[in-house]
Amino acid sequence: MKKTRKYVFFISTIFCALFFAYSYYVDWHNSKTYSFLPLENEIIVAHTNGYSYYVYKNYAILKDFETQGYEKDEIFLKDLSSKYDYILVSEFSDFDKHFTAIKDKLDKHILNKMRYLHYIKAAEIDKFDDQMIVQRFHRALKERKIRYFMLPEHERSFNLMYLIQQDLGTPVSIESITYMLPSPIINWFGFGLISLNLFTYIPLFSVIYILFFIFLKNWSFTVAATFFSVIIFFKISKANLLKILSSSLLFGMLVYMSGYDNLFIFKLNNVRGVKILLIVLPLLVLFKAFKDYTGFSFKKGEFKKSLKKIKDIKFQKTDIILVILLAFAGFIYIIRSSNWAIVSNFERKVRDSLEKVLIARPRTKELISYLFYYTPSLSGRTFIWDFFKSILPVSILDTFLHIHTPLYLSLLRTVNGFLVSLILLLIIILIENIVKRFRISMISPEDLTEAKREPSDIKGE
Repeated sequence: MKKTRKYVFFISTIFCALFFAYSYYVDWHNSKTYSFLPLENEIIVAHTNGYSYYVYKNYAILKDFETQGYEKDEIFLKDLSSKYDYILVSEFSDFDKHFTAIKDKLDKHILNKMRYLHYIKAAEIDKFDDQMIVQRFHRALKERKIRYFMLPEHERSFNLMYLIQQDLGTPVSIESITYMLPSPIINWFGFGLISLNLFTYIPLFSVIYILFFIFLKNWSFTVAATFFSVIIFFKISKANLLKILSSSLLFGMLVYMSGYDNLFIFKLNNVRGVKILLIVLPLLVLFKAFKDYTGFSFKKGEFKKSLKKIKDIKFQKTDIILVILLAFAGFIYIIRSSNWAIVSNFERKVRDSLEKVLIARPRTKELISYLFYYTPSLSGRTFIWDFFKSILPVSILDTFLHIHTPLYLSLLRTVNGFLVSLILLLIIILIENIVKRFRISMISPEDLTEAKREPSDIKGE
């Protein structure tokens, strides 16, 4: 099986290299140009059967929205898709929130006539400075392939349009925007390679994944990523950083490949169950530590004995405090991974600055995780290091679940995280050496001579 595993890994690497080149071209074509719509107040508002929407040329724009029930909403959207070239969904609007909840149930013919539009509210223009807003539109085009921009009536709107043009180049007419759709065969290559890789490690994982891909495809990506995270940490290595990085990147690309179709790359379908990926491996690590510490077992005849042993164990206060701290860290970890996490303006500026320098900003949780790979664990506290180490493959695989983000940016984000962590490590080592030299320089020559003298010399006096 080990020999087969190597062959499958090699074949997967070749296919991923070819897929990278193909996806780069497709994503470049779908994010090379953009178009400005007129200001919001200059666009016609239309009303149909109790629904309100904007109309510009042969495009319908949905922003403010009150649902009348899924069946009526679907009929309304089907009617719009037959009348207009595209239905433009205003990102982060009331309709977008509703659309996220129903998009997986909509007919593909409707979804194929929908695209996202990036819009910023007047209140947000008042809140953010020019560079933050420009970077926001930059991110919409380059990271999410959103090629339609609309601004509200605001005293800064025309200047912002000018600054966005300075950053992204001259806009084109809305009619000249065309899309390149990926080949449907790509999904099946990804599916097949994932199935083979899982089978060479844990055949049961492969069977479960295949069933999810056939019957619950939107969940299959997270299922595959979760299985791969467990395999990487427990089967490949939890200590060898290069093995973890290479495996996470390869398996992440396969998951990305299995979902690379026009619905997912344009955010018209949801990847479900991402929180499962985020919590399964860290929880397994903690459960293994608990099992090793208490001797807990599910085996027949030993389960009751295990429970009695646990009752007799006297946990120290430090253990309880560590568990509480880990629970708090886990809570922050989940909250920060949410799309609706609260981010301060200062943090936004830091993120934007990093994006400008590095193109793809590394994830904070990955930088924290690297710290536990670079430092030795404390005696009796190995499980804390293992917990934070497990976040690295999970975070990398999570990056590739963002199928609407171009593949090269996902790869670059992971590589940047590793390089930044190395730079931080070197800075820490440099500071430590400077401190040591400073301390030595503060010691007098007499003290150094005394410290270098052999113990035998002291006894002989």
